[in-house]
Amino acid sequence: MKFSFDSVAHLYKGAYYKLPQSVKTVIGSIYGAIPLEKRFGSLYREYMQAFERFEAEDAAFKEEYLYHKILETISFAQEHIPFHQKRFAEYGVSVADFKSLDDLKKFPTMTKEDIKKDIDEMYSEVFEKAVAYYSGGSTSSPTKFYHPLFTSRAKHKAYSLYTLAKVGYKYRERTLLLKGREAVDLKRDRYWDYEPVDNFLNVTSGYIMSDKFPLIYQAARKFRPRFIFGYPSAVMDFMLATKSAGFEPLEIEGIILASESVHESHIHALKAFYGDVPILVDYGHTERVVGAWRVDNGPYHFVGPYGVARVVDGEILGTSLDNLVMPYINYRTGDELSGEIRYYEGTDIVATAEHIRGRTQDYLVTYDYRLIPLTTLYVGHHLPSDLVLNLQYQQSEPGKVKVLIQKGAQNIDPESIVRGLKAMVKEGIFFHVEVVDKIPVTHRGKRVICDQKLDIPAIKAQNGAKIFDRVRGKTDRGSLIGADT
Repeated sequence: MKFSFDSVAHLYKGAYYKLPQSVKTVIGSIYGAIPLEKRFGSLYREYMQAFERFEAEDAAFKEEYLYHKILETISFAQEHIPFHQKRFAEYGVSVADFKSLDDLKKFPTMTKEDIKKDIDEMYSEVFEKAVAYYSGGSTSSPTKFYHPLFTSRAKHKAYSLYTLAKVGYKYRERTLLLKGREAVDLKRDRYWDYEPVDNFLNVTSGYIMSDKFPLIYQAARKFRPRFIFGYPSAVMDFMLATKSAGFEPLEIEGIILASESVHESHIHALKAFYGDVPILVDYGHTERVVGAWRVDNGPYHFVGPYGVARVVDGEILGTSLDNLVMPYINYRTGDELSGEIRYYEGTDIVATAEHIRGRTQDYLVTYDYRLIPLTTLYVGHHLPSDLVLNLQYQQSEPGKVKVLIQKGAQNIDPESIVRGLKAMVKEGIFFHVEVVDKIPVTHRGKRVICDQKLDIPAIKAQNGAKIFDRVRGKTDRGSLIGADT
């Protein structure tokens, strides 16, 4: 078994984040300075070398590499995973039927709904300890799944640094982070914190389009980031808020966008404001099945050693590699490819693609018209996934949100759920939870995670005006009017 110290340390990140900033800065700076190969073990170096070699080799090498890696995944699934054993039997296939890359299409697909329903039959700890993760994503229900304790983080760290290097990023370069963990200290009027391990200034997205933005901007300017890394929606909001306040653009060397759909208009707008800096667009998901990157408006390059992407009826189906805990085979991601697609010869396995259409960002609106990106709520961390089949946020009035939760096999405590939601939002929203037998769907049968009746574009525009007035000392807290509902 190959060991990764970082994977063990990561299990205690919750306690680390609760430390005072001064203590966290000392501990995090020391830890961040430890070479990655020592923190993540030899796996980190092996994966980085695999990514680099794969990119440099010819088509024959790549196809041979992918074949043997997929064979390993299918073999493990057939031998150790009850879910796949049953599905293989239903489809009348086995590992013996996988004789070429094109044979992957013979094997059954799996979905997020399968995971929610059959998670206990989908993983094994025969080779490596399983660690639970959660994803809300663009669906209306939290999903629990498992990663290998050591392998997954080492591989994903190598993948991240391999892709981010495409725009000149090097590990621990000063970076403004506009995604992920909330960092709010209301008593000190701070809406950010410093993460020394990666050298990030982590900003709370929900306060960007608010009268607190001048404080956030000054903290970011003082930090002097070389890169901005965040959700496209948050990065665009930061740009809009900077414009609205009449502030100068931060002097940066590159932008990294992740976790949401990115359109050409985003790229053009960011370049027009920050100059012709390279913009990396990262495609992936918390399940860590497949990954792809592009620079500016170029094509997406799928990273073969990370995971295998097929396309069926426009949808990306992913097959995981090296996940000998919870293997994914023909996993329906719900994301779509369009435009020109280049395949490995004789297969429907994707090498490059022109466009990926994934999830878009949803927002909740506080009583004072701040926008809370739904992604930042970390759905799986404040809702008991084993009790919930799916959920939906409904809002038609600022500061008030109804949360519909479809009940599972056990009782659900609405009060504990509200406490969890408040802990993430901090302030500004009254949550009312209703446990229902069934969540409403669209006429096409699609679940919607956020049924938002407020006019988000109009609120963004008004918030921009509010920032403009605040900078000039004219802020009137009652000046923002709500959108028609």
